[in-house]
Amino acid sequence: MGMVFISEFACDRLKEDLRKAGHEVFEVMPGEAVYDAISTHPDIYMCSTKNALVIDDSINTRPGIREIYDREMSEKLDGNSGNLLIPAISSDGNKAIVFQMGNIGPEYPLDVPYNAVCTERYFIHNLEHTSPLLLERARAEGLELINVKQGYTKCSCIVVGGAIVTADRGIFRTISAYNDMLNEEGEEEGGIDILLVEPGHVKLQGFESGFIGGTCGQVGDKVYFNGDLSSHPDFRSIVEFIWKHGAEPIWYGGELLEDIGSVIYID
Repeated sequence: MGMVFISEFACDRLKEDLRKAGHEVFEVMPGEAVYDAISTHPDIYMCSTKNALVIDDSINTRPGIREIYDREMSEKLDGNSGNLLIPAISSDGNKAIVFQMGNIGPEYPLDVPYNAVCTERYFIHNLEHTSPLLLERARAEGLELINVKQGYTKCSCIVVGGAIVTADRGIFRTISAYNDMLNEEGEEEGGIDILLVEPGHVKLQGFESGFIGGTCGQVGDKVYFNGDLSSHPDFRSIVEFIWKHGAEPIWYGGELLEDIGSVIYID
């Protein structure tokens, strides 16, 4: 089992199911670094790459992830002669948690430096606005960089395995063009399977609509949705796409489908 980061405003049934599954759940609490509507959104404060979960130090969680980090760092330093480059936390030893300082600002585009999509092969974001240290890490991990215009990239994408569902036509066009380029180069195993769905139909406090990617996240072999996915007009297509890529969709009837800044998981 692993760690899950989720908004404190996620529906209770979702949080309960994650805990019942044995995951350690960290609820993101309101902070002052960004505007209220997104201040509890995990994907504003963090990005999971192949080898690390990079977190901005302005995050406020319950239980406190920074306090846990500092405690474990102190314990590691006791036996390692003060080597400050030691990854401080790793659930089951697979992915380290590391903190960065001062990368978030109150308004767009200062609030999107971590809001990238990262798969085993690709790092997708508006690279002009990516945290420089996060971008450096993506390059160091050998990820292929894809630049899109949408700064709220993670919010805009359901990521299942290496595949993507999005309502953002700009992201869809860019990924489709990238896939065409790979096909022309004869790379049969390359590319990103992508499904375009209808925009809207997602609640976000204070806005006309939220993002479909912000409603959910893959946790192991399941994709959990914050609310009733069946209320979305492309429900069947989304469900079939998720099953196609080896995961089980979980949603909660009777709840509003609401953007909570994704569900972010590391194992």
